[in-house]
Amino acid sequence: MTKQAGWKIVNSELNEGAYLLTIEMTSVDPCSYNEELHEQLHNELIAHTHRTETSSDLFTFDHNPTTAEVEQAVTERGFNPVLQDVDRGIIVMYGHGNLDVDENNNVTRKTNAIKTITEGEDDVLEYNFNLHNTEFMNLYSMLPISVDRMPTSMSLKGDWLHLYYVNAEHAPPEQFFTDSFFLYSVRIHKDTGEIKRKGYDKGMTLDEETVDSLQGFDTLENIVATGTYLDEPRVTIYHMKSSDKEDYVNNVATVEVPYYGTTFENGVIVRVREYLRNI
Repeated sequence: MTKQAGWKIVNSELNEGAYLLTIEMTSVDPCSYNEELHEQLHNELIAHTHRTETSSDLFTFDHNPTTAEVEQAVTERGFNPVLQDVDRGIIVMYGHGNLDVDENNNVTRKTNAIKTITEGEDDVLEYNFNLHNTEFMNLYSMLPISVDRMPTSMSLKGDWLHLYYVNAEHAPPEQFFTDSFFLYSVRIHKDTGEIKRKGYDKGMTLDEETVDSLQGFDTLENIVATGTYLDEPRVTIYHMKSSDKEDYVNNVATVEVPYYGTTFENGVIVRVREYLRNI
């Protein structure tokens, strides 16, 4: 829950004619999210801040103060309901990505689709239900089977429709998964209806024996997530392009900055994909 900016009296005492008020003061980020956008940010795990700063102080009055007098006192003490030392670039996507702040400090969301680049294959765009509803529904209408739960986004890679499930509770789409992951994807062949599944976890989750079996694994650095195929002898390791600050990946789901996914089948590298926002 986002804290509200302002002050409140948390304790009041009368001591020998002096009114002693303990006042709690809260300052918040100088950005505003409308309710619909804010809910989407949480549901889709979009990085944003609820940064607040709260302090308490003792105020002394020679009479029982009015609300206006308390307001004047906290202002004179230096209280500002808006945080003044916040860099917008840090507030919005930690300097990257798909949120913007306009001149009135209102937060808006960029609508760039996620692009997947694979050598030897056509580039693929992933469409979000909320941001690209027309393109999303065009793909959704191609599904050869009924789906109990609407995915967050979809793409078409060759003959396979890819359904991605992202939500703040990480609850699995029970039609396809029984185990819990950070993120979920389901591939459905657009003609045959064949299903293949993949679960994603943060960081490196493979055991040492599996890691030792992966060709060239020791060349991968800055690993941010592991993708486990449930119906194939495959695994994908997601890693940053470099350790430089501008390449830091906060969340693989949002694709705030470009990163790579290296896929192994039976321990052998079969492809490397780059994920980025379409320009």
